[in-house]
Amino acid sequence: MDDSRKWVVHTYDVRSDLHNLQTVIAQARASRSSYLISGDPDQLRQLQQQIQSTLQMLQRLRISMADNPRQLARLDALQPLMEQQISQMENTAGTSIVNNHLSLGVLNSTRQILDRQAAIDAIILEMSEEERLLLQSRLQQWSKLYRRNLIALALAFGAAIILLFFNFRMLLAEVRRTREMEKLERDSAESYRSLSARILEMQDIERRRVARELHDSVGQYLAGLKINLSRIESGKADAPEVAAQLLAETLEMVDKSIAEVRTISHLLHPPLLEELGFDSAARWYVDEFAKRGGVKVTMSINDIAERLPRSIELALFRILQETLTNVYRHANAESVTVEVTCHNDKVFLTIRDNGKGIRPEVLRKFRSGMAAGVGLAGMKERVAELNGQLQVESNAHGTTITATLPTTACESSDDEAVVTVHRPQ
Repeated sequence: MDDSRKWVVHTYDVRSDLHNLQTVIAQARASRSSYLISGDPDQLRQLQQQIQSTLQMLQRLRISMADNPRQLARLDALQPLMEQQISQMENTAGTSIVNNHLSLGVLNSTRQILDRQAAIDAIILEMSEEERLLLQSRLQQWSKLYRRNLIALALAFGAAIILLFFNFRMLLAEVRRTREMEKLERDSAESYRSLSARILEMQDIERRRVARELHDSVGQYLAGLKINLSRIESGKADAPEVAAQLLAETLEMVDKSIAEVRTISHLLHPPLLEELGFDSAARWYVDEFAKRGGVKVTMSINDIAERLPRSIELALFRILQETLTNVYRHANAESVTVEVTCHNDKVFLTIRDNGKGIRPEVLRKFRSGMAAGVGLAGMKERVAELNGQLQVESNAHGTTITATLPTTACESSDDEAVVTVHRPQ
């Protein structure tokens, strides 16, 4: 771009020098004519100065046209004509019109000068036309480069605007994502605080429930035992039939106390889970739940070929325990279906009931990641710790909870063991 501009400026300079040469030649011709007519010495001095300027301009043109062979050839043709012209003008410079007459030699010299001047003008005209065409070509090239650069700058500016807009959108998205993450962290922190408080509350409730169970059942049996033993000790049961009756009642109370203690301990942590695995513990718990809750429960468990990892068995049992407890407390369901399947290195626990479903606001909070009661939140946290998933679907016709846990030990056969437990009539 800069080189093209320099060549355009150079062509303008050459054209200016050619124009100045024409001007000086015309001035020299006019000075010679004026001197021939008037004989004024000032006109002679002007003529000599103009001849000297003409020689300087020719030399300057030769330097500036050094890059153009055609113009140099024309200068080579112009140089001798100019030298002859200058020489002849100098030879006639000392002659002036005397008594309004010119000598024959002056007339002949003037005629030669005019003829030679026509040839000089023709050569200069060719040189001017050459420079005009060259200027036009260089101007077109410069304009083409200018438009190309202008288009390139416009494209670069457009690309910069697009990149700026894209970066601005990315920045806005990052700011929005950061705000969402901060809000989620705040909500999660609040949820965890609520969950921790709820867990502590539930622990206290569970302790009170266990204490109430011990007081209302085992405590009553132990009180009865004490009364019977006191009567036997005090001698109030001297009659053999009375002593036998008291002894039978005492043994019955002992058996009931043992059964109640076993039931409470099994509910807290069933020994079948440690000894025989999830299959046996789940069947026992479902059977006890159906007896106590009066709910029809159908359980389908695949024939698991080997024991699952202890952490997975405990998670499945606690989810089953918590879900059935929620069904008993909140769902008002008449039937529950429990399914356990194993395939593709995953174990699936699905529990369905035909109750009234979970309230929409509770379900919405659960799906948004906020704590929705210790039951659902606790199950979700327990499953997440084992890299599993917990899905909850609920409507007015019932609720379905599916827990999915990964394990490489999960292998199942084609047969299924189906146990149906009816509520007592």
